[in-house]
Amino acid sequence: MFLFARNALLTALLSGLFLFPGQGLRADAIVQSNAMFSTTIAEIFIDEQAVVVDFEVGLNDVPAFANLLPDELYERLDNEPLPLAQRAQRFFAEDFLLVPDQGEALRGEIIAMGPEERVRRDTITGEPLPVDEDAAEIVVRMRLGYELTGQPAELNIVLGPVMQRASIGFVAYHKTVAVNDFRYLTAIQTLRLDWQDPWYTSFTARGLRRSQFAPMSGFIYVEPYEVRKEIIVRPKDLQQWIDLGLEGRETIPVEIQDEIKRKVGEFLREKQPVEIDGQVIEPELARVNFLARSLRTSLVIDPPQELPIDSAIMGVIFVYPVVEPLPQRVTMDWDMFNEKIQIVPASAVDQAGPLPSFLDPDFSTLEWQNFLKNPELPTLVPIVSPPGIAERVAVYLRWVLGVLTLWFLYRLFRAS
Repeated sequence: MFLFARNALLTALLSGLFLFPGQGLRADAIVQSNAMFSTTIAEIFIDEQAVVVDFEVGLNDVPAFANLLPDELYERLDNEPLPLAQRAQRFFAEDFLLVPDQGEALRGEIIAMGPEERVRRDTITGEPLPVDEDAAEIVVRMRLGYELTGQPAELNIVLGPVMQRASIGFVAYHKTVAVNDFRYLTAIQTLRLDWQDPWYTSFTARGLRRSQFAPMSGFIYVEPYEVRKEIIVRPKDLQQWIDLGLEGRETIPVEIQDEIKRKVGEFLREKQPVEIDGQVIEPELARVNFLARSLRTSLVIDPPQELPIDSAIMGVIFVYPVVEPLPQRVTMDWDMFNEKIQIVPASAVDQAGPLPSFLDPDFSTLEWQNFLKNPELPTLVPIVSPPGIAERVAVYLRWVLGVLTLWFLYRLFRAS
């Protein structure tokens, strides 16, 4: 009963007591996790100038953020009066801290605050969905800013004892790259920052590594009469092997994307050689596309759009026709490793499903063997030609004769 009364009080107060304009929350994390449905969501955006934290605070967690609340609401939660300026200082020093390189906590400020409707998220991708007016939930939207001087090698995200009692799901972004999938904030998490290439920024805890962590991956698809090879690659990493005209750029404009596709297709044609039953077969380039990737899908970006160079991804597919319905053995040798690319996710896929693995310099061959006991093979289906004029006339005559026969039988019945 107390919980219901408290939530009702908070809902009523949130509609009119906040002094700051509300701000929209960006959300594009891509992983299925219960953390994305936490009572409170935090999105952390890091660039050279500042760290911005967007909080979506559920009503049950509002007391944990009491030090940021307007004076009247703070006192309604049975707290002794204390000016907001003092309480905010305590929040940034004791409740939610961002500490670079084991130094002093960054100084923070409130950019915006206000009641808004909670963002609905897709259960698989975490991407925002249209608001359901009938099931809208009011939350407190808080945007906090932390000035960042220099380029620290590490950033520690620290929760004080009060904040640890809240249920907070979070995702961090370094420039345009999502560093992790939605996970829960704990007492402390350390982020290692790669300022030269944010793709390689990562948390020290392995459990916070995003699912799409690798800049390159490879796949073999074995189907009747055809083998396909797909390479997923980041153009910025390919720039180390071939000049794609990306040096010094922050984005990939639309006008150079076709030329990049052509260069990438020609370059990868000679890489990752494939053998089918012991024979090297010349591949046919099927398509090259820029992709928008999520947890379970890769969608072609169409129409083309300017892309951030740090997070841009391409998919390249080659086709290998085969004479036999199914080969017995297919291999792909990965021949593109460097200092940063030491692990390449790979998978061999057939009718039984994918067989995932990881390739490295000491284990660089992806192999598929035919263990299918009852494969489904395409068969010839007889095609019946459409009836000719004579056949169609015969069908009509049968109907006419049938009607006449019924009429004749009716007359006989009446005559008797």
